[in-house]
Amino acid sequence: MVAELLDLPHIAGVTKVEYGDGTLTAHREVEGGTEIVDAPLPCVFTAHKGLNEPRYPSLKGIMASKRVPIQAFTLADLGLDEAKLTGDEARCRWRALSLPPAKSGGTIIQGEENPAAAAAELARLLREQAKAI
Repeated sequence: MVAELLDLPHIAGVTKVEYGDGTLTAHREVEGGTEIVDAPLPCVFTAHKGLNEPRYPSLKGIMASKRVPIQAFTLADLGLDEAKLTGDEARCRWRALSLPPAKSGGTIIQGEENPAAAAAELARLLREQAKAI
């Protein structure tokens, strides 16, 4: 959907990427083998597991990162115009922002003496309250 809105080519399920000379070469796993697809840049692609090998930080790196100051940028530092982001030219707008409702506690159904009655009560609650069945 993002690629369609941006009018860009899209490649789904990519497991390996190579890029250069204004093109992207993507490898996709398909039934019975691998498909190689070329697309002009810029393009949108979705990645599958195996595209990236995650790097896990060491304890030394985690402790050292706590001492590094966080650098803050303004819109001007990034070369962005605030009027284009918030004015009439903005492509999206906030309507509302709120916290999700607090979760209520669960329901415990006692049923050691009569499991059939407990199962019937569970089915009733799923049907009437949760609308799950």
